[in-house]
Amino acid sequence: MQKKGYTHIYYGDGKGKTSILNGMTIRALGYNWNVKYLRFLKNRQSGEMLFFEQINHPHLEIYDFYSSSQKFFWEMNDQEKAILKEEMRAGFATLQKLVQSDNVDLIIVDELLGCIVNGLITEEELIAVIKTKKPNIELAFSGHHITQNLIDNVDLVTNVKLIKHYFYEKIPARKGIEF
Repeated sequence: MQKKGYTHIYYGDGKGKTSILNGMTIRALGYNWNVKYLRFLKNRQSGEMLFFEQINHPHLEIYDFYSSSQKFFWEMNDQEKAILKEEMRAGFATLQKLVQSDNVDLIIVDELLGCIVNGLITEEELIAVIKTKKPNIELAFSGHHITQNLIDNVDLVTNVKLIKHYFYEKIPARKGIEF
């Protein structure tokens, strides 16, 4: 267990935010840290999730909160958004409990910042979680958007910036590379 855990945000429009979180997960598991990996707004199959399932590491627990659809938020109707909100609220309640756990070293929270942008949780709720987490827990979030208020309340912020991407040339996400 660490003496001091820091809070990280990896955000931006560039590719690689989840890969950063996955790298943190692998490093922590190498030292047998207890890792909780929470997935928000993502539920499609990916190579890294298949890998984590295959290794079945005793110190890794993965939580998926989005099971009602495979649509992106902007593709959903109001009823689908309401169901998604319930799922995200359940996930956020899990996060609130985990940050108080005595048996957690690292909490990875993929795509939580999108829940704020889409009105599924509030920025104030997230800041409360950050401020009240047990001091030894390392906490890392990802997403596309950030505010100055969030920056002011965390220890590390990295902007993953898009410079060029073949997606804009109509190349779809590729198995083994993007998922």
